[in-house]
Amino acid sequence: MHYPTSAYRHAAYFAPAPESPGWLLGAQWLGRCPRSAQALTQPLVDGWTPATFAQLTQEPRRYGWHGTLKAPFSLAADCNVQSLNSRFAEVAAGLAGPFTVAVELAKVGNFLALVPKQPCPQLQALAEVCVRHLHPCAAPLPATEIARRSRGGLSARQMQMLEQWGYPYVMQDFAFHMTLTGILDGLSPDQIAQVLQHAKDWFAPVLADGLQIDALSWFAEETPGADFQWVRRFEFAS
Repeated sequence: MHYPTSAYRHAAYFAPAPESPGWLLGAQWLGRCPRSAQALTQPLVDGWTPATFAQLTQEPRRYGWHGTLKAPFSLAADCNVQSLNSRFAEVAAGLAGPFTVAVELAKVGNFLALVPKQPCPQLQALAEVCVRHLHPCAAPLPATEIARRSRGGLSARQMQMLEQWGYPYVMQDFAFHMTLTGILDGLSPDQIAQVLQHAKDWFAPVLADGLQIDALSWFAEETPGADFQWVRRFEFAS
């Protein structure tokens, strides 16, 4: 395989199986396939121009269609991509077989996302093992980055998690979501309702069948601000 040896950051994501409805619908919604690095034609929303919808989905498009399990991190000085690959493989090999999560559309903070319909202990446990097992390969966050992130009104526990794990929303505060839009500031209630209804129609197969959580996916950001690209998929032990 091709290792992203010079990548700026790496991340552990859940991404649906290639060619599955969950993957194809999500990648087209965002307008980019992180596996092929190809732009995709996005669905048309009634009353919206393609350019306006592309703007609304610009931020999540950069990260690719995914649910975060361990947030993006730079490699530690004593870790290389081969070591990181081994750690991904160890996590996947130690997990039980696939499980399905029922999902719904929701407003998370100030954006739209697919989220679990009810708490899912298996997802929580998956995210925790990813954070714990992959973190030894993560470089410490610079003090300037900790200061920047802490300006968002974090709780004392979230500050502790930020300093310990490089991200505040882990362990008890982890909340799985697959982001559909950027921030909704500036949109009217009618516009938000239009996007929400279109998402319900577009993702109807996923809302009906749920998401099969069957693998970890390694994504990488080659340079600061670049699009995240798929590197490798690690299927769970069956």
